[in-house]
Amino acid sequence: MSFSSIGGTYGLSGSGMDIDSIVTKLMMGQQAKSDALLQKKTVLEWQKTSYNTVYDDINNFRTTTFNYKLQGTLSPNKVSSSNTSVVTATANAEAADVNHSLVVAQLASGVNLTSASNVTTGASKDTIVNQFYDGVAPTGLYKFTIANGAASASITIDPNGSINDLVSQINSAGINVKASYDSTLDRFFMSTTNTGSSAGLSIVKTEGDASWGGDFFVDKLKLPSDVATTTGITGLNAEFKLDGVHLSQASNTFSISGVTYSLTGVSPGATGATIAEKLDSGQATTISVTNDTDKAVASIQSLVDSYNKILADINGKLSETRYKDFPPLTDAQKSVMKESDITAWEAKAKSGMLRNDQTLASLVNTMRNAFSNPVASITGPYNSGASIGITTGTYTEGGKLYLNTDKLRTALQDDPDVLSQLFGASGKNPDGTIDPSSQGIAGRLYDGIKTKMDQVAQIAGTTAGAQYDTKSSFAKRITAYNKQITNAADRFDKVQTAYYKQFNAMEVALQQLSSQNSWLASQFGNSNG
Repeated sequence: MSFSSIGGTYGLSGSGMDIDSIVTKLMMGQQAKSDALLQKKTVLEWQKTSYNTVYDDINNFRTTTFNYKLQGTLSPNKVSSSNTSVVTATANAEAADVNHSLVVAQLASGVNLTSASNVTTGASKDTIVNQFYDGVAPTGLYKFTIANGAASASITIDPNGSINDLVSQINSAGINVKASYDSTLDRFFMSTTNTGSSAGLSIVKTEGDASWGGDFFVDKLKLPSDVATTTGITGLNAEFKLDGVHLSQASNTFSISGVTYSLTGVSPGATGATIAEKLDSGQATTISVTNDTDKAVASIQSLVDSYNKILADINGKLSETRYKDFPPLTDAQKSVMKESDITAWEAKAKSGMLRNDQTLASLVNTMRNAFSNPVASITGPYNSGASIGITTGTYTEGGKLYLNTDKLRTALQDDPDVLSQLFGASGKNPDGTIDPSSQGIAGRLYDGIKTKMDQVAQIAGTTAGAQYDTKSSFAKRITAYNKQITNAADRFDKVQTAYYKQFNAMEVALQQLSSQNSWLASQFGNSNG
């Protein structure tokens, strides 16, 4: 007599019954219940993933709409220069659409120093001792203070270090001074990284006896002697006349009244001994600031395209067919199917997860209304999307937008601020609350999408993984199914174990009966003999 452990292949001892097959059939009802729970959980997970994908998509679109609350997007300007060898310029939305006159007498500069000739006097460049003192080390230390304007640092030269070590000490001093040494040219270079009259270079020795050969930077590195004074050498401010007014700037790039100027050269004809003479004699460059209609139109077209893309995605999910006759496949079902058949089945099983979803349908309506409803705070003719050429297609197109660029250009010509008013209106009430009817299109989209995103987050969270989302409705339902599946698995094991125990008992009883029959037969046989 041989019996396997419960759940294994049965060694039939006398009944002639396939116990494993019988138990499997008996457990089919329990297995069906477990499979149904797992399938329901899987559908929820698919729906949650679909929601999370929508959340990411609408969040990205919402980020895009924020730019349409900004003046730089709604009222772009373009700038031209009559002489780009003197100045180039850009302008933000705050710049007035006017022509500016500019004469440049002097560019801003920092301090740039270069060795007057080759610096090496020794046979080797590996150390300062060998490079400048022919192997005979000077006595004592050489310390100096290097200053750039108000910033300064104290540095000690190591005679046994190299000139590149000195370069590193200067560069890491944190005073906007950069040094370098070109071994091929055998020259030392030093400059300030800032410009203007506040920039400067002063290198003053604070310690070092005569054995160092005088001032190391002047006598050994052959820099101008002025650098070894406390006043040092200073940079220059940019000197220019803008719209007839003499101004100075520490940098060649600066912003005035919304226009950013980048000076590139001195004005032609700017000659004379003084800055004033140069400004009076220089030829003026004209900087023209105008509305960039092309950029504004392209910007609105980009918004319409982005809107249509997200709208098509959402409408696609709302109308996607739901195949209820194609539930998620169980592992047992997959095991007897071809891979291609599994793929085709699951494509239908996952279809329509958000079909006719009311939250998404409400989002679509919110987005449509942002463009179609007039902005109550605007009293002029351009108070809605349609008034500047943004219209909705036919009903069958699900709210797709179209932009009539000619109509938009006409609106911009009539009122250059039309986009700023229509898209950027804040809609704020005196008490700080927002009135959606007076709010601009961009604000309506931005706030309206946020409201729907919050609703989606409550329904399905913001991430597909239930392990990272425990508060959304879907996460709670999935957790509940996990518990039911665990309980069903426990019940399955208990019922299956009970069946095997019953069949074990039956086998034992049959074996005992068989043994008794054999004994009785042997007894009758003995008595007949």
